[in-house]
Amino acid sequence: MRLCRIRPVGTEPALCFYYDDWAVPVSNMHLLNHMAAYGSLPLLPDPSREVLSYLPPHWANYQILQQLELLADTSESEEELRISLDDVWLDLPVPMPHKVLCLAGNYAEHVQESGGTPIGKEQTFPFFFMKPPTTTVRPAGYAIALPANSPDHIDWEVELTVVIGAYAKDVDAEDASDIIAGYTVGLDISNRRLRLNPNRVEQERTAFHEWLCGKWHDGFAPVGPCIVPNDGTFDPTQADISLSVNGEVMQQSNTANMVFDVYEIVSYASKIMTLEPGDLIMTGTPSGVGSARGVFLKSGDQLAARIDGIGTLEATIS
Repeated sequence: MRLCRIRPVGTEPALCFYYDDWAVPVSNMHLLNHMAAYGSLPLLPDPSREVLSYLPPHWANYQILQQLELLADTSESEEELRISLDDVWLDLPVPMPHKVLCLAGNYAEHVQESGGTPIGKEQTFPFFFMKPPTTTVRPAGYAIALPANSPDHIDWEVELTVVIGAYAKDVDAEDASDIIAGYTVGLDISNRRLRLNPNRVEQERTAFHEWLCGKWHDGFAPVGPCIVPNDGTFDPTQADISLSVNGEVMQQSNTANMVFDVYEIVSYASKIMTLEPGDLIMTGTPSGVGSARGVFLKSGDQLAARIDGIGTLEATIS
């Protein structure tokens, strides 16, 4: 199962089953009438706004979605249920998160291409940083504006993104799956050469803070196009991950190459702060970024970030 939220013109978002080129609204009356005939439980009042209430660990509600998906796939009028994604806007797959946590250097080959030396996870820890959600998080298909004050060294990073499904604190890695709602695709767009004051005096912390601020420009954290529920059908530790720019593959790897896997990442994060439903955790990027190639994004570029088993997140540079 894959779920998205669409926003038809002039209406509120609708939760849908996602099929790459088309979608079927969960609230489609044809499906609901079939559910009623089988005596199934009714949907919650607003499935689009309450999407997290239908995802793990809310298994009873998730079973409702499973029944609806089966009806959507087997309905005699299946084609009539479809909405072309060319006719609607994709919204965020879940409502705006409270927090967006990101990881730096979680693939050894990316550490190497950036000039660093990989260290075994027994001797280090996940390097977390945060992005401000309301200004950076945007849905699939969003046009990302180059920052006016520093447009020339903007880079791409495709990342498997964890969606948290429950409040959690001090979770062990072996229990981390119990608080994960699902997974989506994320882009950690980065400004590699931000210079906030050309007349500044270099200090020990200057480079780090400019690197961090270069992650915070508007629209620099697109996510989507859909969410895959954490029901065991998708393995976040064995997923092919790639990114292309204007059709040319730039990044290609597998999440098995992460230093810390998603369960270890969630555990570490929960021991730093309370995790909340809807929080996003971007889990790091593999090698192939633009800064290692001396190539950066420019106006008109088309990005396609893909994780097999989830889908392709597309974005445009404006």
